[in-house]
Amino acid sequence: MLAFSSAQANASYQVLNVAGTAGPWVWEVGGLNDAYRYGVGADGSDAIPDYTAPARLKLSDIGVGAGDVLHIFFLGGLTNAFGDIPDVNNNGYVGSVFKDDELGASGQVFPSYYYESEWGKTQNPSDPAPYGLFLQALLGALTDDNGGIIELLTLGTVVYTGEGQGFLVGSSFGIPDGATHIQFGFNDDIFGDNTGALNVCVSSEDNQCAPPVPLPGAVWFFASGIAGFLAYQRKRRA
Repeated sequence: MLAFSSAQANASYQVLNVAGTAGPWVWEVGGLNDAYRYGVGADGSDAIPDYTAPARLKLSDIGVGAGDVLHIFFLGGLTNAFGDIPDVNNNGYVGSVFKDDELGASGQVFPSYYYESEWGKTQNPSDPAPYGLFLQALLGALTDDNGGIIELLTLGTVVYTGEGQGFLVGSSFGIPDGATHIQFGFNDDIFGDNTGALNVCVSSEDNQCAPPVPLPGAVWFFASGIAGFLAYQRKRRA
């Protein structure tokens, strides 16, 4: 059921194409990732989740494993969560009320429900609305061979920098024990009408396939998972 697609590859990096319909992980009632349910059917009803499998990469394919540093970067692309022409990037529908631990149109939680450290009200309790994980933000996970979650990750957070919004486009972090794969999907609860796709670079070497011109307002995090950011570096125009 799990699969990944690659638009470009060499010995030290791969570029994954993440379909707009992809969930960030697969879950099954009473089985795989049952504690991380989201979207249609998350309440245990007979409704069948409508996400497609995440874009997935075996870490050993780029020569890394537990204890090594991994670099991920959003390269480009657009998606849409309403069946229209793709129009949002990796940060999704910034400013939407559908975000963080709010319920979606299905009445069920988004994947972002499990990313409490990224929520707007966690980052900036006095002004949470501009920050957090919005509808159709790019999410992911480090998993074991079976797709079981080892650690969550994000490439879609709108970050409170202390001065305003920062838009996460890249992250570097250590690979935890037990993680053998990385995978990506989107922050949504109803996936069947989504369109478009995004490209993500996964690399064993820093900035190996980053865009040649830094994005204005973009942020690169050096982190250990999503729980504690050690530092960030604002990317500025060349």
